[in-house]
Amino acid sequence: MSITLPLPTTIPDLLIGLLNRTPCSAALSWREAGYWRRLATEEVARDVRRCALGLIKLGVKAGDSVGLLAPSSPHWVITDLAIMSIGAISVPLFPNLSLDHLLYESDNTDMQWLIAIGAEQWRLVEPHARRWRAVVVKQVADLPKDVLSWGRLLELGDELSEQDSGLFARRRDHLTPDAVATIIHTSGSTGQPKGVVLTHKNLMSQISGAKECFPLDPTTDRALSVLPLAHVFERIVVYTYLAQGVPIAFGDDPKNTGVMLKEIRPTIMSMVPRLIEKLYARIVKRFDEASWPKRQLGLWALEHALKDDPLVKKPWTMDVADTLVYQRLREALGGRLKALIVGGAALAPDLGRFLTNVGVPVYCGYGMTESSPVISLNRPSDCRLGTVGKTFPGVQVRITADGEILAKGPNIMRGYHRDPEATAKTITPDGWLHTGDLGRFDADGYLIITGRVKELLKNSNGKYVCPVPIEHALCGSPLVDQAMVVAEGRPFTAALLFTEADALQRGKERLKLKSLSDEQFLASDAVKAEMRALLEEVNTHLDRWERIHAFRFVLKPLTVGEELTPTMKIKRHVVAAMYHDQIEQMYQEAAATVA
Repeated sequence: MSITLPLPTTIPDLLIGLLNRTPCSAALSWREAGYWRRLATEEVARDVRRCALGLIKLGVKAGDSVGLLAPSSPHWVITDLAIMSIGAISVPLFPNLSLDHLLYESDNTDMQWLIAIGAEQWRLVEPHARRWRAVVVKQVADLPKDVLSWGRLLELGDELSEQDSGLFARRRDHLTPDAVATIIHTSGSTGQPKGVVLTHKNLMSQISGAKECFPLDPTTDRALSVLPLAHVFERIVVYTYLAQGVPIAFGDDPKNTGVMLKEIRPTIMSMVPRLIEKLYARIVKRFDEASWPKRQLGLWALEHALKDDPLVKKPWTMDVADTLVYQRLREALGGRLKALIVGGAALAPDLGRFLTNVGVPVYCGYGMTESSPVISLNRPSDCRLGTVGKTFPGVQVRITADGEILAKGPNIMRGYHRDPEATAKTITPDGWLHTGDLGRFDADGYLIITGRVKELLKNSNGKYVCPVPIEHALCGSPLVDQAMVVAEGRPFTAALLFTEADALQRGKERLKLKSLSDEQFLASDAVKAEMRALLEEVNTHLDRWERIHAFRFVLKPLTVGEELTPTMKIKRHVVAAMYHDQIEQMYQEAAATVA
């Protein structure tokens, strides 16, 4: 006899459905010290209940904020579900968060309880542990007496369960869709982070729409998660997998993505463009280091994958490329990927073509934390490269006369925590969210992002420069890891070009300049000629005031948490301040030439 369950309306409802419909012996698995460990659905549900009751024992009430400082893992999911199951508010904190942001986000949400998973996270918290009413720590031995271990938290839950076996269910069932589920602080690429207040209804509307766009089969599909769950994009993706009973494997380090793809052989996963760029760079490096015939064949096939239109019928030579090159690349990605979902930033068009031509379907979407996050999405039944897809189920989108994208629907945040002024500026009285992004619809209703309102740089002549497309073009150089355009208040446009050790080493080998230091190499005539050719190509497609007239290489790569947000967006104000002297010198030296 089948069990008929009501449709889930809150996040904890997902676990009830999972237990009753699609229990799995390896529901959640994680990579630890090179080995994969796993938890069955029943074990996940048990630990959610024990953790939730342990939090109640500590004094956590509905509406209280509980911080979660941890890398992605099954225990992140368990803790998040436990917090929300008792009506408390989960405040996810990025595992590599700075101390200043940790303390700010804690104060902003009145956080009295904090759960830290990992030795690195405990080191950040330890000197300030007395700020919180209780701190729970996992994966660390020899804790101070006033700090609870994860095991002790679960024991407290067991003790409370013996006293009142129905308490957890009552707290969970008392939840309503309009209850606040989480407060997520925006990445702060332009200033102080804001706390985005999202309800269970916001999150569930996204999970419902994602299931419609990507229906999955728990008996055949398998997911790999390598992005931080503290970001709402990966969090919704993972809960969508959970809602459909798909086994989820959590990676230990994005640097090991290539290895994990072979080990897990997922059918679906999500990535940010930067991860794809690094995977592509490793593929190019492999061919560069191969013997002459293999190198020539590989680079020829890669060039066609980058440039060929996937919709145009291929000549027979591409069958050769598929047999000898593309099939091996698919195998290197696990051999079973039928959906690679890309979000967090724009994917370069050539990489979208590359993945599609190689045989890995890629689906780009668009959104922001304030919209829980998805606003539009390409999907298997409806996809167009170069766009971010059609409007997401349940979401409305319109474009203002100035070209700004506005969104409305059940996914739109309640507002910014403790910031009614910013909320009023962002959400109109009739519910439309100002995204701050510029865009347009093509003739078939696919959304195309054209820039960002706040990232338009105004030069000293009053002309506007949209930096992101220029930065993507500059990253076409194999020597450039990331680029930042400089133009605000300046007489002409320039750029900082950030490189990294591997790229420099490959460049020295390619240009036969291995004996040079990094500084000598970047100042060499060969590199100067290569960069002149790149700038000439990039500038050909730009308006006169947008053209790059000067650049500086920076040997120190940008890092997440310092100069980059967790989704790899540049914190322009931070980078500009950090490299103020280099920028001034660049403009002084180039002024006479440009004039």
